[in-house]
Amino acid sequence: MAQDTAEILLALRRYVPAPIPGTAWQLRAVLPEAGLIRFRLKDGTSRSIQIELPHRPGAAPASYGSWWYVGALRRAVHWADSSGADVLTLEALDAAGVLPDAVEVTEDDGLDYVVADLAGDPYWHEPTAGVAPELYRLIGFDTRDRGVVRLYLELPGRETAGIDVDTIASRSGELRPVGWWASTKLIALLNPDAPENLADLRVPGVDDPYCDVVYDATAWT
Repeated sequence: MAQDTAEILLALRRYVPAPIPGTAWQLRAVLPEAGLIRFRLKDGTSRSIQIELPHRPGAAPASYGSWWYVGALRRAVHWADSSGADVLTLEALDAAGVLPDAVEVTEDDGLDYVVADLAGDPYWHEPTAGVAPELYRLIGFDTRDRGVVRLYLELPGRETAGIDVDTIASRSGELRPVGWWASTKLIALLNPDAPENLADLRVPGVDDPYCDVVYDATAWT
């Protein structure tokens, strides 16, 4: 249970220094109890709210993974704002049908995941695993249109590359789930022994002052 709770803490840490989007609420306490986790949030004034979410390791919704709690807390906080309630018990949330039935991901979630994954964030990687410094080092990113993000990578002994990937699947138009391919596929693409050819993805004639060459991996992904 300790590792499971630690992963939930890491997933929700974004709401400690910054409010939940669309609200003034920031996370101020995470308190695990038998069968649930109690969250306390404050809005910068004297008001605070308490929210209970279910936590039964191995059973739904905890079995969906830590990212379920990101969407669930967002939903609960928005409902608290509309209802004016200061305490949202698990029973009240269940009765109102507030909690999601599956993991919910926003475009911002997808961008956050890609950057954290490629940078070797310990939420996604074992502390000793890191990323693949022999293949690339993430040095920046730039959001583009339609869910595309250009990743700026230093490729040792080669060049600084801008590789476009998408957080919205181009074929379905749906948001990619958190935990998708990011670093695994990128490592495969940059591995000189891999069958995929990075040169085939090169975009000729692109002038980007932040890299030497641009590759479009949106269709490939």
